[in-house]
This record gives sequence, structure tokens and C-alpha cells, in this order.
Amino acid sequence: MNTDDLYSDNLGSQLNQFGSIASDSLDAAMDTDTLEMDGQGADVQDTVDDQEEDDEEFLEDDLSILMRAWVNERNAPDLLEYEGTTIENLMELVDFQTQKIKSQPPMIANIIKVDVDRVKYLVRSYLRTRLAKIEQHAMHYTRDDMYKERMSQNELEYAKGFVSLEEKHMRRSFLDQLPPHLRGLDETAGNGMNMVTKPNLDAAVFCRVRTNVGEFQFDTSEDPILMKRNNIFITRYNIIRNLLEDGKVELI
Repeated sequence: MNTDDLYSDNLGSQLNQFGSIASDSLDAAMDTDTLEMDGQGADVQDTVDDQEEDDEEFLEDDLSILMRAWVNERNAPDLLEYEGTTIENLMELVDFQTQKIKSQPPMIANIIKVDVDRVKYLVRSYLRTRLAKIEQHAMHYTRDDMYKERMSQNELEYAKGFVSLEEKHMRRSFLDQLPPHLRGLDETAGNGMNMVTKPNLDAAVFCRVRTNVGEFQFDTSEDPILMKRNNIFITRYNIIRNLLEDGKVELI
């Protein structure tokens, strides 16, 4: 089976799945009209919201996943999980579309090229955002096992090389001229201040709820707040950090 047949089969399968979802959504909408006439509109609305939530998760493609990861990465104060599988899938698609352009009429080729360039820009911006974060706190990320697992192999090697070059530069510039006990780059002062900079996890962020969370305790001194889908909150990053990692909220 050649590549065109494979993509045709996948497209047919996706269209069949989409048709099934559209049919289910239509049935849910008809049920909504009936139940609202019986005075049960509130319960039906929750059902429809849940159906839309399931459909959105089912239909989400690699481009949407990377778009959300890109926005989250740009707004989060620390380094997030690397979307390696998504990047690989998109680059394979870019290679396929690039080869396909050669056999298309000029008008169609230009349209495909615009989409390809858009994906390339998104991938570059996502990777550059991560590299900027790595350079800002390279020593901290290379010493923390959690962050080392979040980086790709290339990013980890880049971070280690950056730390090594930075240390050599500082030693040649001025550290070698200081007494031996003042040459450390990772010392902790008497007041607890560490020379190794870390991301500010208490920074304020805006987040949008992607799936119904229920009551959530933002602050121990306040009552729990109901987090429903599409609600927007401003809070400290550290409070919603686990929700972001679980995909229940997204940064905006």
C-alpha cells in the first residue's frame, strides 16, 4: 500500500467517525428540545456540555495539541513536558505535504505551502520558547530529575553544554581571580538565598478550564470555588500546576 492509499484510508476512517459523532450530537440536540419542554433544561445543558467536551477531545489533532502546548509554554514560568510525539507526527506530515506540492497545480500548491509554513513557524516558536527557558535556568534544570525527564535528549544535551560554557566563561573572566572559597557557582548564603536561579512558581497566570473540575481549593483561607468548563481564573501558577499537567486547564 502506498502513502496516498494510506492517507485515503485514514481520511475515510476519520470521516466515518466524524459522521457518527455528528449523528450523536444531532440526537443529543433533539433530546435537549424534548427535555426542555418537560422543564429539565438545566440537566440537558450539562449533558450537552459533556457531549461537546467528549467530541472536542476525540477530534483534537496534532496541530491543536501543539498549539495549546505552545501557548502553555509561553505563559508558564517553568519548563513543561516536551511534546515529542506531536512534533514527530507534524514533521512527518510536513515532509509528506512538501513532496505533494510538486505534483499539484500552482493554486493548490500555494495553499498547501501556506499550511506547511504555518506548521513550521509553530514548531520553531515552540522550540525556541523552550530553549529560552532552558538558558534562563539551565543549571537548575540540569540538576532536577523532574525537569530532566521533561526535556528531549537534544534539549538536555544543549542545557548541559550551555552550563559548561557559562561556567568556563565566568571562571576565565573573573572567578579565577577570586579566593578559592569564593569561586563556587552553586553556593547558598546564610539567609537561604541560593546562587542557582529557579523559575518563580508563584507567578500570576490566567487559566481557562478545559473540563469540569468541580469544587477546587485555591487558597486555604477561602472557600472552595466551582471550576466549570470555559471558566477563566487568575491565580498563582503553583496552585493550578497539577491541573495544567493533567490537561484540565490551559493557560491563556
